[in-house]
Amino acid sequence: MVVAAALEQGLRWTILACAAYLALVFVIDLFFLVFAALETIRRSRQRRVESLEALRASRFTLPVSVIVPVHNEEPVAVPVVRSLLALDYPEFEVVVVNDGSTDGTLAALKSEFELEPRAAFVRQVFSRGEDPIVYRSASDPRLVVVDRAVSGGSKATALNYGLDACRYPWICAVDGDTIYDPDALLRTMAPVHRDPRVVGVTSRIGVAVHPERHRVGTPDRRGPIDEGLLCDFQHVEYLRAFINDRLAWSRLGFMLCASGAFMLWRRDLLDEVGGFSPSFSCEDIEITFRVHERLLREGRSYKILALPEKVATTEVPEGLAGLVAQRARWQRVTLETVWHYRRMLFNPRYGPVGLIGVPFFVISEVMASLFEVVGLTTLVAALWLGVFSWQDYVVFLALIALANGVLTTAAIWLEDAVYHTYRLRQLLRFTLLGPLEIVVYRPIILWARLKGTVGFLRRDRRWGKFERNARSPDAGAVTDECGRGIAAA
Repeated sequence: MVVAAALEQGLRWTILACAAYLALVFVIDLFFLVFAALETIRRSRQRRVESLEALRASRFTLPVSVIVPVHNEEPVAVPVVRSLLALDYPEFEVVVVNDGSTDGTLAALKSEFELEPRAAFVRQVFSRGEDPIVYRSASDPRLVVVDRAVSGGSKATALNYGLDACRYPWICAVDGDTIYDPDALLRTMAPVHRDPRVVGVTSRIGVAVHPERHRVGTPDRRGPIDEGLLCDFQHVEYLRAFINDRLAWSRLGFMLCASGAFMLWRRDLLDEVGGFSPSFSCEDIEITFRVHERLLREGRSYKILALPEKVATTEVPEGLAGLVAQRARWQRVTLETVWHYRRMLFNPRYGPVGLIGVPFFVISEVMASLFEVVGLTTLVAALWLGVFSWQDYVVFLALIALANGVLTTAAIWLEDAVYHTYRLRQLLRFTLLGPLEIVVYRPIILWARLKGTVGFLRRDRRWGKFERNARSPDAGAVTDECGRGIAAA
């Protein structure tokens, strides 16, 4: 009898602790949402008055080197590079690093862009002991391809080899499965030219199962292509991450994750911090933490910004296995990074990064899986023992779904209010997905996070790259703003 009473009391307290945790996360997210809205409005006003034409025409526009690591990306390599060469920016180069591909990636690039071996200067800062073959395009001299015979095993290693081949003072690191909007560089380099304190910039990424089907030539104002329920859930998840979180982090001075699909960095700073680290499962979140740690420790003034404009459309998994593999890797790198930089936690020396940013990562990313598992376990036990009624459970679940729906709806409507991205039916569809996410999509993400946590404890550093989604033979064709096919250049 005493044991049963103690168990019942323990279950009650555990349920209350989980409820308090969820309430805390929701309050924090609402706090961030206010600052995200303010930042979106500020950037929107700034966008209306700034002259991108002046930046485009200026002789003093800072040139940019775009690094594209590819490994067995034959289905998408050509449309991705084509979209990068179509960037509307005064001076840039595209450096493709073929990281030991064993498929037809290099052959496709050679055929499409008339690659020819050329003698070229390549620094030996990160590529010591190797002599990669360097190709330059005969049809477009802005394109350089660095061919490594053997893969370095990580995107970070490939990016570092690209750094050695770059010529320009700003680096844009991108993904080999992402289609880029023509004005991506022009818009993201604008704040760099306005404020010399800016050392890094990222911006919003759209998602698609087949990004090469999205239109090029003008920004897409009709919303994302309908590619299934799983892609829709990933769309609203990405949107919340960029609109609700990163914009607020940028506004508050602790932007902690430059997206691996599009991140701009000052080149001398990348050299100073030792380039991208292959010791982590991913490179993007870790390099952002490392730059913060270095510059704050040395008391230097700087800014890392996140912008609300969509700059690209990246490929997301079409199936559950690919999604779980991808998100498990994201969980691993989050845990690896937070653990490695734990000295920043609540350390006033690191300002908002240490006092707000890192604690938020611990609460929302590190502790989330623990509370979700404990919460589900105790709820099941409480229902079985009669401590918690089914009616209470339904009300509790409805409140969680409603809170999640509020955050999702805010992100969707905030984006649409400024950029008029969606049709009405899309607004309704994505708004309905918010409450459904808790019961349909979150269990998948929880499983992926648990796998990632186990991988972290086992010190697993494998890439966990999902297999490319199935494509038809004409997958390389993209369309313009009217839906017409564009022939290969």
